[in-house]
Amino acid sequence: MQVSFHKANDIITQTKERKLWEFLYENHKKDGLIEMGGRFGIKMMTSWNKKALAQSIEKYLTADPSHLTFRMPFKEIQDLQLLLQAGGAMSEGDFEDADLLRFPTLYFRHFIELVTNDSEEYWIVPDNLREALLPIANELGDEQALRLWDAREKIVCGLIYLYGIVPLEKFVTIYNELNGEEDALEASAFPDFIEQRDKVSNELYIFIYDDTEYIVSSRMEDMVDIMSEIVQRPELEYHSFTKEEVLEVGTYYSLSSLPAKKLLNHLTDILDMPELFVSLLMRSVWEMAQNNAPIPELIKTLIEDIDEVVNEDWNIDAFLPLLRRYVNSLPRWVLKGNSPNEVFDRDNYLRILPQVAEGADEMNKADKKPHRSTPPLATPYKDPSKIGYNDPCPCGSGKKYKKCCGNN
Repeated sequence: MQVSFHKANDIITQTKERKLWEFLYENHKKDGLIEMGGRFGIKMMTSWNKKALAQSIEKYLTADPSHLTFRMPFKEIQDLQLLLQAGGAMSEGDFEDADLLRFPTLYFRHFIELVTNDSEEYWIVPDNLREALLPIANELGDEQALRLWDAREKIVCGLIYLYGIVPLEKFVTIYNELNGEEDALEASAFPDFIEQRDKVSNELYIFIYDDTEYIVSSRMEDMVDIMSEIVQRPELEYHSFTKEEVLEVGTYYSLSSLPAKKLLNHLTDILDMPELFVSLLMRSVWEMAQNNAPIPELIKTLIEDIDEVVNEDWNIDAFLPLLRRYVNSLPRWVLKGNSPNEVFDRDNYLRILPQVAEGADEMNKADKKPHRSTPPLATPYKDPSKIGYNDPCPCGSGKKYKKCCGNN
């Protein structure tokens, strides 16, 4: 135990004593360093070699680290304060919360490093960056401007995670209705806002089609497919979320609901899975559903992930109804933030969206374990027998029922 402690200490010391530019040099290509410098407003020459580029970024940020902290999410700033107070090295286990995405800005740019030894992870700030940050560290949490930018960031990220793709003008209108006149956002200022906030620039981008600007989620895999479904429902209004709901999604990438709570409790209490892992799993389900992943693929992936954690046989029959209710309660991009349940309940748009069926065994053959079954697409809420096979599909696609939803 003592040897391993010394070994960990040696790794930590060696990492701390290295210069920031060395990490940038080792982990980024030349084009990546030029792009990073451009984001910070650093004047660079493409003729510079890679070392000179890395050193220029280090010089700029250590001279005025507020250029770095200004772009960071507030949660990351709070974690950075703890790391600096700990001397620039801190075990992941010493943080009070569990966060799989800790230091998204700093770590993925290699301004800080993550060192692992004997299954223990340590976050480390290079000494020269730590020395530059220390004079402003205690003031960061009290910066009103940072808190304001962080709130804006969470609302913007929450909205795009809920809606997926929205015309820029409509997006700004929704934002201003939520946030009020005291912090209104202009459509013309939105591109600058994206450039100034790292989390926002990672979550979305602007796409221009037919002279219309759209805000698009970076998590959207097939924009054409999603848009083609949205335009089939021109009368469907965007779902109206509360500010609290949008902030929750912008912070945790999840939305509290009874189906979500029941599924979470089943996986954590009945299957004894770690809550952090389950939260990430449910987020994965959300994103797969948003991208119209086939339900058999979604369930198969989910079962494989559960098998990685649960070492004994488990009751899939109790799990599937909970999953079905959770999936059908999720806001969908193709439904402008409405859930399948809400659309079905209105009785205005019958769309046989993927649902999990109970008692189906079509995919059992592909499953090596006898107690597992991965069902195909389910029956819809309404009786499809009332729809003629050659009738127009009720989803509004313009296709015959047998060629569209009836094919499921």
